[in-house]
Amino acid sequence: MADTKGQKGWIVTLVGYVLGAGIAVATTIRRSKRSKGGSKGGARGAKGGMHGHGHGGGPPVGKGHHGEQRGDAPGQLAARLAAMGDEEWFPPPMPKGDLTVAELKTHDGSDGGKPILLAAKGTIYDVTRGRDFYGPEGAYHIFAGVDCSRALATMSLKIEDCVGDVSDATGEDLSVLNDWVVKFQGKYPAVGKLLDGDYNGPR
Repeated sequence: MADTKGQKGWIVTLVGYVLGAGIAVATTIRRSKRSKGGSKGGARGAKGGMHGHGHGGGPPVGKGHHGEQRGDAPGQLAARLAAMGDEEWFPPPMPKGDLTVAELKTHDGSDGGKPILLAAKGTIYDVTRGRDFYGPEGAYHIFAGVDCSRALATMSLKIEDCVGDVSDATGEDLSVLNDWVVKFQGKYPAVGKLLDGDYNGPR
């Protein structure tokens, strides 16, 4: 039992390093691709942006700005900036506050203009900066928009395990879950609590 626990802990640590390295590589590739088309995107932005909203040269990219503008339809902002800039862009950080299960579901990465959120042990984290993993094409997309405590605890990628119910989890499973939570806490901002979630394990 001790050897198995040690192996799982080692795997979690390794996955953490792989995630970090993968994000760095993916960001570099994305910036390289965008820089090649930056001149065309800049000209389009100078004419008032897409869909004729008349925002001049478009919202600023980088330098601490999130590029949000009033009047943008959901998902439209991300599409406009992807065509314009040559820097990595992320939607504005999720404001602090508790959410319901239904509200959390709307942050599953399907709308590029919204932060990507997931919950673990009933706490919600903004994992937008890990969207290469938690976004629509990411290997862990099924974790987004839900409390994925059971999947994390059992190291499962099955959609049926993406729930908060850990009533049959072993002590070893809960230890692995805690390891994941520690990694989330060190990497992503906590947004709040899941108000009506089904997490039923120790806090």
